[in-house]
Amino acid sequence: MNQNRFLYTVKLIACLAVITIHAKFPDPLGDYVAALARFAVPFFFAVSGRYLLSGADTSGEIRSRASHSLKKTLKITVIVYLIYQLYSLIYHLIIGADLAELLAERFGLASIKRFVLFNTSMVIYDGSYVFDHMWYLFAFIYVLIFILVMTPVLRKIYKPLTVLLLLSLHILTCLQDYSLVRVWGLSLTTWYVLRSWLFTGIPYVLLGVLWGDIIDRIKKEKNSEESEKTFNRLKIIGICSLSLGIVSTCIETSFFGDKDIYFGSFFMVLGILLMSEALSGKGKTVWKVGKEASSNIYFYHVLILAIINFAADMGVLPDIPAALKTLTLMIVSVFIFYGLPHIYRSLIIKKS
Repeated sequence: MNQNRFLYTVKLIACLAVITIHAKFPDPLGDYVAALARFAVPFFFAVSGRYLLSGADTSGEIRSRASHSLKKTLKITVIVYLIYQLYSLIYHLIIGADLAELLAERFGLASIKRFVLFNTSMVIYDGSYVFDHMWYLFAFIYVLIFILVMTPVLRKIYKPLTVLLLLSLHILTCLQDYSLVRVWGLSLTTWYVLRSWLFTGIPYVLLGVLWGDIIDRIKKEKNSEESEKTFNRLKIIGICSLSLGIVSTCIETSFFGDKDIYFGSFFMVLGILLMSEALSGKGKTVWKVGKEASSNIYFYHVLILAIINFAADMGVLPDIPAALKTLTLMIVSVFIFYGLPHIYRSLIIKKS
């Protein structure tokens, strides 16, 4: 991210926030913290879009950027998916499950259809780890494929498409209790239909692309001093947007409970983007943790949680109270993915 320390710091915060969704604090605090944490995945999409096509104006440049990102994402996805499948196999062998029955359920027609359409189903999670956080990776792959397919017209359509899909997402989330429209037997207001590559992935990635274009235009049209003043003004708007998003999310939780409502999350993400350029050089240490560890924390915290829960079920570990489990998972994740590599590098440097 071109050493944008602010965005790396927010990535770390976002990854830790996701942990509070999968390992909740006790209610009622847990509901509010988990609701605030919903900004995380839309933010991941948006920050990916911020740098994805920055400065890429021709079809060749767009295709090259998207292809490079797609190859990188595919490699990461294969590794993450195989690690989880290995854990799943070990888990089910230990509990003596019927593997043939498990495979039939995981890769049955209904599960495959749901996975292909909405990046979720038993294809990417099961009883060994009960959260489908990998949907983000598969959704981002779909978004990149969409960009490659639409490359010739992308610059013409991406702004109205962003508005259309964001409006659709936020209107439909308010209609979750109603089955107004059904396609292939599924309601368009179902949570996993909305939280998919189409309604969440594409619009938030394109929102990031739009922000990248705005930054490029400001830097191109203004000198460094004028650009800095503009970004500082945008920072103030961003702080207001972030604050509005936090308040809105708390109000949404009061009215809708644990339903996924994204109005507050949108304003939080928008505020972070607007603040990001003015604060890009801020921070001394925390941003390094975000840069080096945030992705792995997101990818593997569910695995760590599953192992902790399984060990407790087997009597190997004591049951951990909810709040303590959340904090433990955060600390262990940061230590494994930042602390241990940092210690290892320090030892190597000393030996050399």
